[in-house]
Formats: sequence, C-alpha cells, structure tokens
Amino acid sequence: MSINGSMKQKINLMVGTNIRGMGGIASVLNVYHDAGFFSKWNVRLIRSHGGADKVGRVRALLLYAFSLIKITMYLIFRDVGIVHVHMASRGSYLRKSIVVRLAKFFGSKVVVHLHGAEFRKFYSEECSLSRKAHILRTFEMASAVVVLSSQWAVWVRNLLINNKEHVRVIYNSVPELRLDEEKKQAGLVVFMGRIGTRKGTLDLLYAFAKVRQACPEATLVLAGDGDISACRDLVTELGLTDSVNFCGWISGKDKLELLSKADIYCLPSYNEGLPMGILEAMSAGVPVVASRAGGIPDAITHMREGILIEAGDIDGLERALTDLIRNRELNRRLAEFASIKYTTCFSIEAVIPQLNGLYSELLNEAD
Repeated sequence: MSINGSMKQKINLMVGTNIRGMGGIASVLNVYHDAGFFSKWNVRLIRSHGGADKVGRVRALLLYAFSLIKITMYLIFRDVGIVHVHMASRGSYLRKSIVVRLAKFFGSKVVVHLHGAEFRKFYSEECSLSRKAHILRTFEMASAVVVLSSQWAVWVRNLLINNKEHVRVIYNSVPELRLDEEKKQAGLVVFMGRIGTRKGTLDLLYAFAKVRQACPEATLVLAGDGDISACRDLVTELGLTDSVNFCGWISGKDKLELLSKADIYCLPSYNEGLPMGILEAMSAGVPVVASRAGGIPDAITHMREGILIEAGDIDGLERALTDLIRNRELNRRLAEFASIKYTTCFSIEAVIPQLNGLYSELLNEAD
C-alpha cells in the first residue's frame, strides 16, 4: 500500500493499561488481541497509565501526557473511527474523561468500556454534585457505554437522562481452558485476585478455619498481591499456617497448573465487575463459590453453576465450601453446568462477535 493510502486508512484507538500487566483490564485486552480483534479492526492500543509497572508519580504523569499527545496526533493526522476507552473509577475516570472529550472534539465515535468494580461506590460516596454531573456528561457523550453485567446496565441507565439505549452489556471473555482432571486435589480451595478486604479475603480465612474443623484435609491457596502481611497475621492467629499457602500473583502456566489442581474456586468479594478468575474457573470446570457482588450473578446461578452467598456471610461461606468438599456429586454437577455456561456466554466465540457488531454499527453510522 502507498504511504498516502496508508494515511487514509481508517483506524481505531483503544486506550487502556499495559497489555502485559496484571488485573482484569489487561486480561481483557490480551483476549481481544489474541482473538484477532485488533487486526480485524485496525486497532492501535495506547497505554495511558503504568499498569503492572511500579512507576513513580512523575513518570506516571509523563506516560499519561505522552498518551494524550499520541492520541491527538492520531486524531489530527489519521482517519480515526472509534476511540474505545477502558475506564475504571477515581484516577482512571479522571484520565479517561479527558480522552473522551478529546475524541469528541475531533468528531470520532467514543466507546466507554466501564470496568471499575467500585465505580458505583466512587460515584455515590466520593463524588461531589459537580463531579457526578461531569460523570453523567461523560457517559452521555459516548456513542456506546459498554458494561460487564445486567446489574451494571440497570445502574448506568438509571443515571442517564438521554441516550439510555447506548448502554450495552458485553461480557468479559477468557480463552477455553481444558485441563488435566487427574491433577484435581479434593479439598483444595483457590482464591485468585487482589488480597484484602474488598475481595473478601479475610472473610474467607475466617470461614476456612471453620471448614477445617469439618474437613481437616482442606487446604487453601491465596494467589495475588495486596495486603498479604495482614492476611499472614490472621492465618497465624487462626492456627492455619499448615493449610494456607500464599503464592503471589501468578499467570500463564503457573495459573493453569493451580486451576488444574483446584477443587473449588472462591471469590467472596464486596464489589466486582465481572471477574476474569470466575470465568477462567468455569472454563476449566472448577465449581465456584462466590458472593452476589456486581456481575457475578450473571455468570453464576445459585446451585446451578456454583453457590452464591451474600458478601460478609462467613457462616454461609463455610457451609458452601464444606458442602462442595464433602458432596462430590454436587461438586461434579456444578462444574459441568459452569463449563456449559462458559461456552454459551463467556467464550471468545460468544463474546467477540458482539464487539464486532458494535464496531460495525458505529462505523457504519460514521460513514
């Protein structure tokens, strides 16, 4: 293709975190990339913050400033169809709201892709009236607001005065995982994510202490970063040092190896979007015990694909874990239905066509 032809080719921008980083947004970006979505739609990924990097404040500001310059150059010199912004709460919102306004100024379509598990808390408890109005204007500027669950869709539509029809539910997706079931260890409970109060890790430890009384063979692996020291102290206090292991943040082969051994995946969070770890467990055929936070009920129907409890219900959490360790038929049945639900709703084959449809619709409108 000639240089002039290349300059005129329509491109789309996706603004988010480091694709090699940790966390849910990085995982989503990896799925899109590996599924061929970037190449199909000529997407340029622009990193607007540090992600997994331990960057200082000055370096983070420089990285963001550079991303704004890069976005502006694309908008001025290239034919940009869609600017797709992956947004969470607090600092992420502030950064991405500027990107939204920049894209609208240059006449591009904007997709706001809302990820933040605590965005509702951020909006209702941490924002002034003027900041709430700013958030509302940001959402209404978007050609589409993508949310991760039906619960989040209801909340955003209730906020909006106009353009309620722009809110779309597109689930997160993970690759299909088919692991060696012979490695499964009965009684092994796995938690993956940010260790701390919001994810319910302390509740899990209290519940697990009770589980051990009924199931002495049970073990717990906590995989993730966060407030590890406080959890280690609680493990010692509860006398669980011989049955609880911390393995840090894991990915790739290490994650697959842990999931292949897992008997139960547990996530008793207080706030969530649509957790990638739960989808990975469903794909791998591991039954799930989780809270009803955020979009989790879209993935898990109680006693069909897993067991749901209320966040903070330590006794309910203990009963659910004990039941799944003791009742092997229930464990097998929930895992089987979870695998079916994954294929139908959360596989790459189920999710990517919805994104393709959104891009096709918006770009056809632009033409």
